[in-house]
Amino acid sequence: MSTERDMAAMRRVIAMTGLSFPRGLLGPEAMQLAAAIGSGAPDRAEVDGLIRQVATAQWPVLQGPMAAALARADRPDDAADDRSLAVAEEFAADADPHNPLALALAERAGLDLAAARARAQDRLEALAGTQGTEPGRPEALVALATAAGRIVVDLLDLDPEDFAPEISDYADAGTSAEAATPRLVRATGDDEIRAWAREAVLGLDVPAPPMALASVKRMAEGPVPEDPADDVLWTAAMVVLAEDTIDMATAEQAAAAAEGDAPDGLADLGDLLDD
Repeated sequence: MSTERDMAAMRRVIAMTGLSFPRGLLGPEAMQLAAAIGSGAPDRAEVDGLIRQVATAQWPVLQGPMAAALARADRPDDAADDRSLAVAEEFAADADPHNPLALALAERAGLDLAAARARAQDRLEALAGTQGTEPGRPEALVALATAAGRIVVDLLDLDPEDFAPEISDYADAGTSAEAATPRLVRATGDDEIRAWAREAVLGLDVPAPPMALASVKRMAEGPVPEDPADDVLWTAAMVVLAEDTIDMATAEQAAAAAEGDAPDGLADLGDLLDD
């Protein structure tokens, strides 16, 4: 692996710029890396080898987009950070998938996935506590849908900004969730992203309570429904994403209103997401 100094500098650049490999393009080697990182006592040699595998798989595809993203990044005021960014731009021009920038991005992908896996395990453990001996109870079903939805949002790293118009429309519907929810999931759920959601859930392998994990995976089984409104997994994910986004926007507006500089309601939800 490259010198630790170069890796440390590239980690700093990634933290400054938010640069990352898109979650949707990561292959199975990234999940293997995440599992290795998340193990109780990770083997450093194994982790390093998997980092190189992830970089080998992703850098030929993503070198151009990563270089373009760095070129658009704001130049930092700190001289040392600015030098690190300049070095990162040099590495971005290097086709070698084992250059420090590519390796640091691969490492970041594994760390982020490992954190998502850990949160999924926590949610499954909490879900097991609600299921009890009667998993068909209404409150247990709501807990299942919420846990599954949050796991999907996390594993896919869904960004509310990408769905701002659809979430705004959902928020404007007020209490008419019966009509708003199908409209939301149909507007956001193309076949590709819904298939990806199912693959992510079915591939989830964490030491969670078996019944809770099986219940969530059952929502991902079978072919992708032709109508997104019939896709219970995608519906759960989008309702969680929308409701959490609305709660966030409401809290931000309430804080701004207390200072006298915010409009009432959620008409500016898209602007809040952009901010």
